[in-house]
Amino acid sequence: MRILDRYVLKEMVMPMLFGICAFTSLFIGTDLLRVVTIAMDLGAPLLMVGKLFLFQMPQIIVWTFPMAVLLSVLLALSRLSANSELVAMQAGGVGFYRIVVPVLVVGLVMSGLTLVINEAVVPAANIAYKLTFAEMRGQTLPRVTSNVILKRYKGNLLEWFLYAARFDSQSQTMEDVAMVSLDRSRPRETTYAPRIVWDESGWFMENGVTHFYDEAGETVTMRFAGGRQPVDIGQKPRDIVASQKAPDEMNIKELSRHMEILRSQGKETTKLEVEWHLKWAIPMASLVFALVGAPLGIQSHRSASSVGFGLSIIVIFIYYVIMTAGSALAQGGYLPPFLGAWVQNIVMVTVGLVFMYKTGRK
Repeated sequence: MRILDRYVLKEMVMPMLFGICAFTSLFIGTDLLRVVTIAMDLGAPLLMVGKLFLFQMPQIIVWTFPMAVLLSVLLALSRLSANSELVAMQAGGVGFYRIVVPVLVVGLVMSGLTLVINEAVVPAANIAYKLTFAEMRGQTLPRVTSNVILKRYKGNLLEWFLYAARFDSQSQTMEDVAMVSLDRSRPRETTYAPRIVWDESGWFMENGVTHFYDEAGETVTMRFAGGRQPVDIGQKPRDIVASQKAPDEMNIKELSRHMEILRSQGKETTKLEVEWHLKWAIPMASLVFALVGAPLGIQSHRSASSVGFGLSIIVIFIYYVIMTAGSALAQGGYLPPFLGAWVQNIVMVTVGLVFMYKTGRK
C-alpha cells in the first residue's frame, strides 16, 4: 500500500469510529425509553434489558455502517481540502481519481462486512430479541401453529392442498390433517389422518383413511388403522417453521426458499421479493455513500467538520426517503421489486458518478 493510501485511510479511521458511535447512539436512544419503561413496569431485571440492546445491535450496525462511511469520507476529505493537502497532492502529480481509490476500497470492504453481518448475525439476533422481549412481558412465542394450509399448483390450477388443525414445531407433528388431490378441479383422492409425524426419512401418517374417486364417481376406501404410511407433503418441518418467520428473521437463502414455497402454493410474493432485494441493497449503501461522499468532501473547505456533518445528514435523509418511497411503491405493485429496492442506490450512484466526473475534470 502506498504512503498516500495509508495517509487517507488514517484520516478516515477516527471519523468512522465517531460516526458508528454517534449514529448507533441515536438509534438506541429512540428505543431506550420504551424498553426501560416496560421493564420497570413489569419489574424485569436490568440484565434482560441489557440482552435486548445486545440483540438489537447487529441490526443497528447494518444501518449505521453506511452512515459512518459517509461521515468519515466527508470529514477526512474536507479536512485535507481545508488544509490544502489535496492541492499539494495534485500538484505532485496525483490525480483526483487516484486520491479517492482508498475511499472506494473502504466503502467496498464495509459493504461486504455489512452483508456478512446482515446474513450471519442479524436473523438470529432478531429472533433472540423477540423471544427475550416476550419473556420480559411474561409471554411465550407459540410453538404450535393452528390452521396450517399448504397448496401445490400445476400451472394455474390447484393440484393438491393440505389442511392441518395444528402443527407442533417441536415434536414435528401435524394433527387432524386432511389432504385433497385434484384433477382438473375435481377431487381425485382425499385422505384424513389424526396425526402426521416427521422423521429423517420423511412424513408418515398414522391411522389414515384414503378415498379414491374414479371417473364414474365410484369410491374406493382404504384404511391404514394401526399402521404408518409415507406421505409426500413437499415441505420439511423447517420449511413450515420458516413460513412463520418475519423477513428480518430470515437470511437470503431462507427467504428465497420461503418465496419458492409460497409461489408453489399460488400465493403473492411481491412484498417478500422487495425484502429480499433490500437485503442486498442496504449493505451496498456503504460503497454508494463512499462514491457520493468523495467529490462532496473535496468541495468543503474551511468549516470542514460542520460542513461534513451537515452534508452527511442531508445525503442520508435523501437516501432513506428515496428507499422508503421506492419500497412502498414496489410493495404496492407500482414498481418492479428489484427497482423499488435498488432505486435509492441507482439514484445515488448516478449522482456520485456525475460529481466524480465533474470534480475529476477540474
